Amino acid sequence: MPSSKSLIKMRCLHRISQLLVCVLGIVLFEGEARASSAPFALLHPPDRTVVGGAGLVHLVLETKAPANIVVRLNGKPLDASKIVKQIHHYFLRLELGLNNVEVQAMEGRTVVRQEKREIYFFSPIAKGLEIPQGFRANFFHGAASTGEGCSGCHRLDPKESDRLPARPTDSSCYACHWGMLQFKQVHGPAALWNCLSCHNESSSPLRYATPVPVRDLCYGCHKDQKEYFFSSQYQHGPTATGMCTICHNPHASDNEFWLKKEPWDLCTTCHAEKASGRHVLAWGPTGDTHPTRGRPDPMKPDREFSCRSCHNPHASNAPKLWNFDARTAYQLCWTCHQK
Repeated sequence: MPSSKSLIKMRCLHRISQLLVCVLGIVLFEGEARASSAPFALLHPPDRTVVGGAGLVHLVLETKAPANIVVRLNGKPLDASKIVKQIHHYFLRLELGLNNVEVQAMEGRTVVRQEKREIYFFSPIAKGLEIPQGFRANFFHGAASTGEGCSGCHRLDPKESDRLPARPTDSSCYACHWGMLQFKQVHGPAALWNCLSCHNESSSPLRYATPVPVRDLCYGCHKDQKEYFFSSQYQHGPTATGMCTICHNPHASDNEFWLKKEPWDLCTTCHAEKASGRHVLAWGPTGDTHPTRGRPDPMKPDREFSCRSCHNPHASNAPKLWNFDARTAYQLCWTCHQK
């Protein structure tokens, strides 16, 4: 039989083990309680979302309890959000490729909750981009939860005045999409917030979609361009396929003609071999070539010389899309070099 001292030790160890179990249970209970009363819920976008267009996306979260919310995009903190009834709205301008979004709820210097999202900004005119496996587009107006979560504050169905609102703020789209026009050059329908002139409110399953290819929609207003392009013997690839938005942003841009990049940068995205500077002439003792940038345009001295100085970016009757109705290289050169 065990001695009295051994019995006392065994009883003490038993009591200590019971106490540890109680303490552990309290800790787990408090952890579950904190999780169930999380200070925020991240509503949009889902993780591993692909974004196109101009790389603009909304981040929407709902606060459940008072907390200091900090949002970082690629490590940089964002300005304070617009808050309506505990719903926080952030307007993100993404960088090409992979973007990391981090949302934290802070109590003092302590992080009490954290969520992360990976968002991929893909553009067909960007070099070396390939959508990672597991990423997909998640359109806001196509989400099943959009109507339930947002209709309390936002009008998601169009009204008759949306076809030509008297003021931007009269548009149902303005409250969420105002940031799309914060650029130097704004396209006409977008400037008037006449969104329904291009976007189909009856489209399904994605609402407010535009046709693919978008050419016929653009030609509804740009009739002169349509006649010129179709009467030309040769068409540039994006023109021939009717994908105007490969090069042009249909809403707004910091570049003229709503181009997605400066003209030279835009052309060399696809025609990378011309970016070396060895173009047209690359022979003789010096090996000098014709410049493709960095000089005034002889025909339009107020703008920089670029690919479009010699080539029409849409259509032409010349095989290499030459300007000035030139049918031979000699005729093209003679336009500027009349010596």
